[in-house]
Amino acid sequence: MVFALVGALLALAPVAASAGDIEVTARVDRTTATVNDQIRLTVTVTGTIRSVPTPELPDLTADFNTFSAGTSTNLSIVNGAITSSKSWNYSLQPRSEGVFTIPPIEVDFDGAVYSSEPIEIEVLPGAAPPPAGSQERRESSGISSDGRSVFITTSVDRKRAYVGEQITLSFKFYRRINLWRQPRYGAPDLTGFWVEDLPPQDEYVEIVDGIQYQVIEIKTALFGAAAGTATIGEATISYEDRADPFSIFSMPGRERILRTDPIEVEIVPLPADGRPAGFGGAVGEYEITATADTRRPAALEAVTVKVTIEGSGNVRTVPAPSFQESPEFKVYESGSATDVTRRGRIVGGRRTHSFVFVPQSEGSRGIPAFELSYFDPATREYRTTRTRPIVLEVGPPAAGAAAEATTAPTSISRLGRDIRYIREPEGRLRPAARPLAERPWFLFGQILPAAALAAVWATKRRRDRYSADEALARYARASSRARRALRSARETARAGDRAGTCSAVASALVDFVGDRLNVGARGMTVAELAATLRAAGADDDTIARVRSILAQCDAGRFSGGGDGVETERLLRDGEACLSAIERISRRRGR
Repeated sequence: MVFALVGALLALAPVAASAGDIEVTARVDRTTATVNDQIRLTVTVTGTIRSVPTPELPDLTADFNTFSAGTSTNLSIVNGAITSSKSWNYSLQPRSEGVFTIPPIEVDFDGAVYSSEPIEIEVLPGAAPPPAGSQERRESSGISSDGRSVFITTSVDRKRAYVGEQITLSFKFYRRINLWRQPRYGAPDLTGFWVEDLPPQDEYVEIVDGIQYQVIEIKTALFGAAAGTATIGEATISYEDRADPFSIFSMPGRERILRTDPIEVEIVPLPADGRPAGFGGAVGEYEITATADTRRPAALEAVTVKVTIEGSGNVRTVPAPSFQESPEFKVYESGSATDVTRRGRIVGGRRTHSFVFVPQSEGSRGIPAFELSYFDPATREYRTTRTRPIVLEVGPPAAGAAAEATTAPTSISRLGRDIRYIREPEGRLRPAARPLAERPWFLFGQILPAAALAAVWATKRRRDRYSADEALARYARASSRARRALRSARETARAGDRAGTCSAVASALVDFVGDRLNVGARGMTVAELAATLRAAGADDDTIARVRSILAQCDAGRFSGGGDGVETERLLRDGEACLSAIERISRRRGR
């Protein structure tokens, strides 16, 4: 009854809002912080409207690392007037000390722009955090119990870790009574972490306070995706006990649900001192090797080189190795493969990259060494590992190889004739008249009303789903929104505004990633955006193209008029990147 009343009132609520019906506020939990503190920013949009518009967060990457921390929605009805309020939470990590200003945060609604007041934040120097690996003791989130007959706990092996360093989460289910059926485990919310399961689950006996319990333990490996405070959500167990808990012949009792407390984990940024120029974000301990399928190729003959990176750490996020390009070879990437292993609760594995080297001339030619820079959290140092150079003895090209490499066929030759037409009989055959009820247009007329009704129902259901699920609405409208932005950028380019074109292309690409992957992409750095795309399944080529486009856009926006930027090529590359990311998001699913 209550839901029906609320639905009726929402149906009567006005769709549009006039000036003054929307209010945008922004607040922080502190205006003075140190470089090691987290600042919580909350943006709230309130109005007498049915659907609250999403605010546009300004670019804060120069002063803060920005991370999305969830949303909350509130609906109130006072004297028949409906007021909707939605809050967006963000976590800000200062990049340096000083006084910074968060610009007004704007909301564009029905042709009018509403904005919050600017916020000034003073960042003071802070003491360096203690080493991430210094806390090895288990930290419990607390105990959820049911008369100590059944209880659950969650714990982590460390509450402070570097970005990309493994944290082991342990969930334990204790019982000393018989249950009616198998309990149902609800995994915690692990937003902000890369997650790897650590099967199999352990079952053993443990003595707690002098009482013997049967224990089921589930372990999960977590890797912090970005610096800041990350929260491991509550875990749950749902089970049914027995009327006589100590008898296996008892009738079922009532259903019970146990919950654990959330755990906050501090993810420490990787140190800036000693960071190699080619560091791509790999954390762990790795070795790198390279092999070639032949050491004596002919000139212009392809040589496949497989580079294997193996060790402990989150191998899914390890970037491709780097090498010094040489004019003696043409080089092509031909894909990569990842094999994750779990040894003694430590996540590791192997990542193999394939390259094709084509020697351009004969003689002794050396494939340069491949190298990988990584951060070792055990020693808290950056390290670089390299392969040995591969020496090829390149022979003369095979007969016709040079021609085949440079000459394309210019004509099509007819080799012969095969199928001839069947001779048709003379005269015309006229089909017998079909009954009216069997004619296609009659059947179509019968299903037309039902089809129209189904279309109306589907349209209404789709509209209701979009109103209730903002992430789904963003996902569905992302493509058309990005295409409109690129058309607008093309018009800007025709007007000769190169800097404006660069800004429009960058915004279209970043907003499309945010809408399709349901993340706050506007507040991400290029490296964080690349990590998000890699987590969604993007290949290295797509990520490299996104990086290149954003770098060109930044150069065009800040070089004074965008001189040197080929806007037509930039627009083509932006369209190609949108298509590639769209395919990735479709495979990944919402």
